[in-house]
Amino acid sequence: MSDIMLNNFETQEVVVVTRKNERKRRREQQRRRKKRKLLRALYLSLFVIFLLYSSVAFIDIPYISQLRDVYIETAMTTADHKWLATLFFPDSLIKRVMNNKVNNLDTVAITDIKKDVIDETDNSTEHNKDILNQKGLNVGDKDYAGNKIVVNDIEQGIIISEVTGPTFKGRIALIDDPSRVFIGTTDRKGVSGRYILDMLKLHNAVLGVNASGFDDPNGKGSGGKVVGLSYSNGEKWGTYTPSYGTVAFDKDNRLVVGGINDWDKYNIRDGAQFSPALISQGKKIIKGSAGWGLQPRTVIGQRADGVVMFLVIDGRQPGHSIGATMEDCANVLLSYGAVTAGACDGGSSSIMGYNDKIMTKCSSPSKVGRLLPNAFLVKRK
Repeated sequence: MSDIMLNNFETQEVVVVTRKNERKRRREQQRRRKKRKLLRALYLSLFVIFLLYSSVAFIDIPYISQLRDVYIETAMTTADHKWLATLFFPDSLIKRVMNNKVNNLDTVAITDIKKDVIDETDNSTEHNKDILNQKGLNVGDKDYAGNKIVVNDIEQGIIISEVTGPTFKGRIALIDDPSRVFIGTTDRKGVSGRYILDMLKLHNAVLGVNASGFDDPNGKGSGGKVVGLSYSNGEKWGTYTPSYGTVAFDKDNRLVVGGINDWDKYNIRDGAQFSPALISQGKKIIKGSAGWGLQPRTVIGQRADGVVMFLVIDGRQPGHSIGATMEDCANVLLSYGAVTAGACDGGSSSIMGYNDKIMTKCSSPSKVGRLLPNAFLVKRK
């Protein structure tokens, strides 16, 4: 009897071991199946990512390739963030995209002022008339382009309004008299620039925006070395750079933009070098991002009656404003009746100052912007 019980015990033990081994085998099989599924999912994901990357990087699919190109242009037109393009895209593609960058250096656009602009020393009725129709406007009203007015300075002949678009926010200033617009430079040339509000005080100006680019190694330039040629009341600073266009006012107070290599020939009194030209003879001469991406912008425009426009677009600030394309800027200025327009330096330098206030939200870590070599300013009346 004891032998039978022993045999039964041994048999039960064998069954238990067998069952344990079977469960272990099944668990191992399940683990292997899960592992194979995970590997297949990983390989499939990598394959899909490769296909998506290939379609974005190497295949020109409408809309997708446009977004890709804008992304590349935006990264490559920054000083410190080119790696956002070079890390993901081959050099050949980046080169192809950036070769499409438009400067409009073959364009020379000059505002044909339809009405005589009276010299600021003239006290005639024509000069003193309300060319901006300011007397019937209040802060908070809509201007003639449909944008909210934030400043209506009747005494100084200036209106500042908000502008918005799908990817941007900014401000546009209208100045009644082009003879008051000039280039003011830093008083520390070769050493350091000045902040925009300091520029206003230094030159007794009421309004100003950044103008020229400057030597900016690693994004830490002091603004003391201007890039390109600059005139301030005919006084030269810098060296003409053929790869940049011109944004300037001649002695007849007309805005001149485009590829102008002889400033004296065009009687330039105040100006800076940058690109591209955006509007000529009232027509847009640039399309889309044109190789410049989505960035903070500073653009100067002029109406046919001489009124000058300063447009500054904020950028590089998700949740507030990413930036604008060159065509975006042209469209804003056209809505205000611009017949001529050209771009100044942009990026973290883009800023607008009025009296003792910063009117825009610059992308520079400093709330007062960057040190600038010069600025387009408006003389106080």
